[in-house]
Amino acid sequence: MLGYKGRVTSSQLSLSSWPSFSEHSPGDDVDLSSYKLRLADSVRAFFSVIVFVALAVLDTNTVECLFPGLEKSENTMLLVLPPTVGAVSSVVFALFSSTRHGIGCAPTSS
Repeated sequence: MLGYKGRVTSSQLSLSSWPSFSEHSPGDDVDLSSYKLRLADSVRAFFSVIVFVALAVLDTNTVECLFPGLEKSENTMLLVLPPTVGAVSSVVFALFSSTRHGIGCAPTSS
């Protein structure tokens, strides 16, 4: 499995390492402009953080540390928050679906 390391900018993918066993080298003309940061990537990143925060709120120790004077009515809201965030995030992830291959997901050859 080939792996490239780099960062994505708004204009293109900027590679910092090229594997020695690759069929391309840095001198080759490889079009990396199709691998740029898009609005959908930012939306997915934002909702990923929101899901993480909603899951962190499920832990009672975290809630007691962050909100020491929590009342019963607010505690009910914190119990309803994670399923609501999960439902909304699922819809957003479906609307802004990604065709990118993440860490550990090898691209399939078609």
